[in-house]
Amino acid sequence: MKALELQYRLQQLELQTNTALFSYNQAKVLFADENEKTMYTALCRHTKKGVIQKVCKGVWLNPLSRFAQNDTRLEELALLLRVDHYNYVSLETVLSQASVISQQMFSYLTVMTTGASKLIKASFGTLEFTHTKRDLIELSCHKVPKGHKLPWASVEIAYRDLKRIGRNLEMIDMNELQNFLPSKSKRTNIEQING
Repeated sequence: MKALELQYRLQQLELQTNTALFSYNQAKVLFADENEKTMYTALCRHTKKGVIQKVCKGVWLNPLSRFAQNDTRLEELALLLRVDHYNYVSLETVLSQASVISQQMFSYLTVMTTGASKLIKASFGTLEFTHTKRDLIELSCHKVPKGHKLPWASVEIAYRDLKRIGRNLEMIDMNELQNFLPSKSKRTNIEQING
C-alpha cells in the first residue's frame, strides 16, 4: 500500500476512533486486501519513512492526525492495549493531579486494571498497569471526567488503591488528603483508610 492510500485509510479510521493511535488488529482492517506478512512489511516501511510512528509493540500513531498531540494519548493507549479488561486511572496520577502528593506525573499514567500488571514505555510517555482483584460492580462506580478517555478514581479510592498494592505512603500529604474526604467524618475516614 502506498503512503497516500494509507493516509486516506487512517483518516477514515480516525473518524470512528477519535484517536491518532491504531493497533495491530486495526492495521489488519486497514490492510484487509493484503496478507499479514505483506502488511507487516508495509508497516515497517511506512514507519521507517515517517508516514506512521511506532508507539510501542503493536501500536502506531498517525503523525498527521489532528489527535496526534492529544493530552489523553496515554489513556487512549491503555484502551487499545487492554480492550478486554476494565481499566481506570488511579494511584499516583490521581493523587498528583489533586496535589495530595508532591510528585509530578508528567507523561506517566498509573492505571488499575483487571488485566495483568505491566509497564509500557511508549514513544510519548509511560503507562503503568497495576492489577486489581476488586469486583467489577465496585469498579463500575468510576466516572470518565470531561476531556478524558478512561474512568478516574476519586482521591479517596486512589489512596486506598495505593495502600492496597503496598506503595510508598510517605509522599502523601495527609492534610491535603483530608480536603478530599467527606467533611462530616474526615477523621473517621482517615482512620478507616489507614486502618
